[in-house]
Amino acid sequence: MAYFANTTSHPFGSITIFRITNFIEINAEKAVKWYQTRQTKIVLSKLTDRELNDIGLSRSDINNI
Repeated sequence: MAYFANTTSHPFGSITIFRITNFIEINAEKAVKWYQTRQTKIVLSKLTDRELNDIGLSRSDINNI
């Protein structure tokens, strides 16, 4: 029976760099989503109650978006 040891080594710091870039990517996506949600709430807040009713929303629905 043959046994092979996994001796693959990663370049120094590669895992740390991966974790840092992954952290930045995830938080950048969260920031974009937060900004888009904020902009949507601002636009919806400017609509009249009649306009909100036309699209099936009420003023209390805006905070739940």
